[in-house]
Amino acid sequence: MHLHLAAFVLALIAAPALAAKKPPPPPPLPPLVLDAAAPVVTVSIDGKLLRLRVDPAGTRHVQLNASAARRLDLANPARLVAGKPVDQGRSRTQVGKVPVTETTSDEIIRYQSRDLPLTLAWSTRDHVAGADGMIAPRYLPHDVVRWVRRTATANDVTVNFPMQWHSGRGLLGTMAAGPRNVDVEIDSAAAETIVTAAAASHLAAAFGGRLDGPVRDAVIALGVSRPVRDVVFDRPIAVAGVRLTRASVRLFDWSGTTSLPADPLAGDEIVVRGRFDGQRRWAKLVLGNDRLSACADMTWTREPQAMDLTCPGP
Repeated sequence: MHLHLAAFVLALIAAPALAAKKPPPPPPLPPLVLDAAAPVVTVSIDGKLLRLRVDPAGTRHVQLNASAARRLDLANPARLVAGKPVDQGRSRTQVGKVPVTETTSDEIIRYQSRDLPLTLAWSTRDHVAGADGMIAPRYLPHDVVRWVRRTATANDVTVNFPMQWHSGRGLLGTMAAGPRNVDVEIDSAAAETIVTAAAASHLAAAFGGRLDGPVRDAVIALGVSRPVRDVVFDRPIAVAGVRLTRASVRLFDWSGTTSLPADPLAGDEIVVRGRFDGQRRWAKLVLGNDRLSACADMTWTREPQAMDLTCPGP
């Protein structure tokens, strides 16, 4: 009798703990296949629809255009999310030497009959073209996301490019540039391939390189433009299945103590040099649509986290 009583008491004690256990998460949805020309999914917040571009360059937040945030009245502090007062804040991002302040809001996003608790961020700009915002693939309940541009041919080669998620910098891979490493971001929304000053320095030292052409402005991120100039490489660079012979270099961003390739004078050209406040080194290369548009498709996988790019072979 005593043994049975003890077992009954233990069962009573364990019952609340067992009842408090959360149910296991639902299984992942099937692979998501997107048109690379318009990789958009539809979600909703409080029944209002949003079109989000799915891009591997998505950040730790779901980035929204300012017009979409206004349409959904997201800045309203009196709003309720899941029956509770909305949790809002501020976020600051450095785009090179330009600080961008965004409003953040913790929301419940409805996607394919699932509720996704995510943080949204928006500034005063509409910086996502063709959609209301942008989301990283890791925030969707798919273990595989594929962007398809065309049917692969016998001339295409598939390269597996391992990547890691960094909470402050997003999805990054790495490549070697001599004794140095360069972070690699894949951004199908970016118009051109762009490297930071430190990355240009490392790549030029490893592959040979020189500055070419005039200074111009290029959009980097969050709608912010920065001064860039072309860097031309003496030997082609292979990265993630893509070959580079030139790229745009952010002249004054994330250089640390590195220096850009020598700038030869041509004819009566005058080079003006000046001093700028230092910024720590970040060697990063962003593969943009000027190179990715030649690829047949690319596929992101959650485990192991990687991008498979199917692009024209050498």
